[in-house]
Amino acid sequence: MNIFEKRLAELANLPSVTPGDQINVIPDFLFVSGKNPLNVIKGFIRQGYKNVKNPAKILFSYGDAKDEAIRKFCLGKGIRLIDCDLAQYFRSENIPLNGMLIAGIDEDIKCLGGRGAIPIVISPDSMAACLASGSFSMFIPETTYIEINGALTGKGNGKMLCTHLLDIFEDSLIGNAVIIGGTVFEQLNDKDLKDLSYFFSFPAQQRGCVHQMARLARLKA
Repeated sequence: MNIFEKRLAELANLPSVTPGDQINVIPDFLFVSGKNPLNVIKGFIRQGYKNVKNPAKILFSYGDAKDEAIRKFCLGKGIRLIDCDLAQYFRSENIPLNGMLIAGIDEDIKCLGGRGAIPIVISPDSMAACLASGSFSMFIPETTYIEINGALTGKGNGKMLCTHLLDIFEDSLIGNAVIIGGTVFEQLNDKDLKDLSYFFSFPAQQRGCVHQMARLARLKA
């Protein structure tokens, strides 16, 4: 198993997993943000759920519109509502992101891969069910490992690397989990890592399992 599969096996309480396996995974955190928090709440009510499981591991964001229904739902269920982005929240709480599986409903969550997290995008209805059960079902995808080594010179930065990877792979990684590593990461700052993470968020990559999961791990070659 690679590091991605080992972590999923651990979260599913299994000795091992292989591509194609269907597992029931317990994420480290759930994050409800973006334009659809109300759809999650509506789905939670429509599906007949009453209580959330492990509210300490659930975070909601107001997003662009501070809706009273979101505030009321979070207050009633004991869920923390945050006004900052997720990476900033974890920094303020001194919670390391490396290896953490975070399920969310918004594409922007995939940028947490630049900090070593395993972000997985699920639908609002799946998130509603996960709020109640604390877990969700998924298939283990094939994994592609991309190693980038060498010294960055001149205008080399996260945006440049992101563009370079898109030029090379285009949509060939659809359906795969992706791990990016190599010595180049020792030369990137936080902004560069975030910019490089947008490799997972471009339209050509937003279908199949790459849309659903992507990990950008800081690895040494």
